[in-house]
Amino acid sequence: MPDLVIHLFSALAAAGAAGAGGVPEWVHLVPAGTFSGVDGRGPYRLADAQAVIAASMAAGKLAIDENHAIDKAAPDGRPSPARGWIVEMQARPDGLWGRVEWTATGAQLLADHAYRGISPAFVAEKDGGRVVRVLRASLTNDPNLQLATLHDRSSSMDLDALRKALGLAADADEAAILAAATKAHTAVTTHAAEVSGLLARIAAAAGLAADAAATATPDGLVVHLQAVTSAGTKTEAELRGTVIALQTRLTKLEGDQARAEAERAIDKAIADGKPIKPMRDHYIARHTKDPAGVTKELEALPSIHDGGTGGRREPGAAGADGLTAEQRQVCALMGVDPAKYAETLKAEKETV
Repeated sequence: MPDLVIHLFSALAAAGAAGAGGVPEWVHLVPAGTFSGVDGRGPYRLADAQAVIAASMAAGKLAIDENHAIDKAAPDGRPSPARGWIVEMQARPDGLWGRVEWTATGAQLLADHAYRGISPAFVAEKDGGRVVRVLRASLTNDPNLQLATLHDRSSSMDLDALRKALGLAADADEAAILAAATKAHTAVTTHAAEVSGLLARIAAAAGLAADAAATATPDGLVVHLQAVTSAGTKTEAELRGTVIALQTRLTKLEGDQARAEAERAIDKAIADGKPIKPMRDHYIARHTKDPAGVTKELEALPSIHDGGTGGRREPGAAGADGLTAEQRQVCALMGVDPAKYAETLKAEKETV
C-alpha cells in the first residue's frame, strides 16, 4: 500500500448559484487534473474523481471549520466548531465540488464576506501525489490553490447562459442544468463517434495508413480517392459507390440532427405562446438552414400569453377576413399574406 500524507491547503473555492443572502450552496474543493499550490507544494493529481468521492463520503458528512481549527486547535483542547457540513460531492469538469449545509454562524460569516475561500484537507499518496480522499475543509482568507472566490458572481451568470443555451426555463436548478448538459454532451459524443467511424471506413477503403487516417478530413479523403482511382474497373466502381453512400449517410446524420434541434426550438416557441403553430413546418425548415435568424425573429414576435386574465390576452373580434387585429399584426411582422394565413387557420380548425 502506498504511503499517504494529509495535506492542508488554503484554496480559493468557487461557489455555485448563491442562495439567500449570497451564501453559496456548492463550493469547489479540489481542482481537476494535476495541480500545485502557490507555495510550491505538489504536484497533486485528481486521477479518479468518483473514487475520491466514494472514499470521502463513506463516513458521512464532512466538516467545514475556520482556519483548520480541527487540525490545529483541537489537538490542544481549543474549540474547533463546524461552520458547515459537506453532505454531497460531485465530479465536474473543473474538479470536485461539495454541497454544504451551513450552520447559522457559518451562513452569517459568508453573508458578511468574512472569508473569501475554502481550504481543503485531503489525503494524497506520498509518491506521485494522487489524491485519495478529502477529509474536511476550512474557511480561509489565505488562498493557495488557483480557484475562484466564494463571492465570485460570475458563476451565476454562467448558469444563466447555460440555461439559455440548453433551452431550459429561467428557474432551472443546477441539477436540471447538469442533466441537460450531460444529455447534450452524450448526443454530441455519439454523433462524433458515428462520423469518426464513417471516416475510418472511408480511410480504410482508400488504403490510407492508420496515422494518416487519424488526421484526414472528409474533403481530403475524397481528393485522395480521386487521385488513386479511375473509372473502368468493377472494384473502382464499387469503391466510388461506397464513398457516395457514406457521404450520403453523413449528410443525413447532420440533417437529422439539425431538424431535431429545429423541432425542439419551434415547439418550445409555440409552447411559449408565439403565434406560429399553423406555420410550424415552415419555421422548422427555415431553422435547419438559419437557426440564428429564426431565433431572432421569434424573439421579436409577441406571445399570446402576455397580458389578459390568467396571463393570457383575450382575443379581439375577428374582421371580415376572419382574422383578429392581433393576428393581422402577426402577419405584418412575419411578412405573411393575411388571406393565406386565414385559410391555414380555417383548415386547422376543421381538422381538430
